[in-house]
Amino acid sequence: TTQAVSAILTGFFGGMAIGSWGGGRLADRVPRPLLVYGVLEAILVAVVLLTPLTFRLIGSVYQGAFISLEASPQVLGLVRFGLALLALAPATILMGATLPTLTRYLSRDAAHLSSAFGRLYAANTVGAIVGTAVAGFVLIELLGLTGALVVGAVCSGTAGLVALGLDRWTGAATVAVAEATPAV
Repeated sequence: TTQAVSAILTGFFGGMAIGSWGGGRLADRVPRPLLVYGVLEAILVAVVLLTPLTFRLIGSVYQGAFISLEASPQVLGLVRFGLALLALAPATILMGATLPTLTRYLSRDAAHLSSAFGRLYAANTVGAIVGTAVAGFVLIELLGLTGALVVGAVCSGTAGLVALGLDRWTGAATVAVAEATPAV
């Protein structure tokens, strides 16, 4: 329905915007944004794997609300809208936070921030297009919704583990360079 599409789009883009804002503020304050990115991806894996359970719980809440609010379609519509936002918020906020944290890592100084963001945003957009097409037309058909969620979780987990490993490797290299540099 139009209400369902509106709720999903609002939840998705609202969550991404909130996550981007919060992730940008966080990335500007931490010394190791790649570590933050890896942790965000790891948390996202847990959220994605819990999605079927979350949807069942939200479905149960909606069933209970429907019985008591059946005579008030406007209130029921608001409850449905709120539950959709609640279902989407954890994953979309985390996903929104990953782009600014990775951008901060890729830009060593403020002068290179816009070019790093442009390259990363282009890669993110291409990945989103390909991921949406593959998930919508292939993975859900072959593996079902839960299987497609597991594939997405594996992709996020892989990105997170690579980021954590890279952070550990570059962090160790940074410490070695700092120790080798004489103090002035």
